[in-house]
Order: sequence, then C-alpha cells, then structure tokens
Amino acid sequence: RHAQSAQKRAAASVQVESLESSKIAVEYQLDVAKKELADATAQYKEEIRAQQVELQANETLIADLQAQNRQQKEVASNMEANADRVKAELENKLKALEQELGTEKGRKNNLASLLG
Repeated sequence: RHAQSAQKRAAASVQVESLESSKIAVEYQLDVAKKELADATAQYKEEIRAQQVELQANETLIADLQAQNRQQKEVASNMEANADRVKAELENKLKALEQELGTEKGRKNNLASLLG
C-alpha cells in the first residue's frame, strides 16, 4: 500500500512536471506571438504614416495645380478682355478713318466740280 502511494505520488509529480513544462512552452509561444503582433502593428503604423505623408504631398500638389489653373483662367480672361478692348478701339479708329476718307472724297469731288 505504501508502495502504491509512492507510485501515485511519483506519477502525479511527473504529471505536474509535464504540465509545468507545457505551461512554459505555451507562455514562450504566447510571448513570441505577442512580439510578432507588436512588430507587425509597428510596421503597419509606419506604413500608414508613410501613406499619410504621401497623401499630404499629393493633396498639396493638387491644391497647387488648382491654384495655377485658377490663375491661368484669370490671365486668359484678362487677355480676352484686353483683346476685346483693343478690337473695339481698332473698330472705332477704322470707322473714324472711313468717315475721314468719306469727307476727303467729298471735298475732292467738290473741288473737282468747282475746277471742272
């Protein structure tokens, strides 16, 4: 009976050692998994930061291009307005010259009739 009790204790001791060994192995695997997760999370956060920087740069570029586009439209509009003004001035000068020419032709005809 005493031998059986010692045998049971020895078996229980082996079982405890086995469980402790399994516990240590599981804790180690858990630590490794936690470290891998932390590393992956850090890498993911770094990739997100890099993409945010790239996005900000692209947004700045887009804003700059939009500003240039507005400025070019304004310049084109101003050039168009200037062209319209110059055209109107030239048309007015042409009309004035045509009137002057008509007046001169009338004078020439009057002189020709007086001399003729």
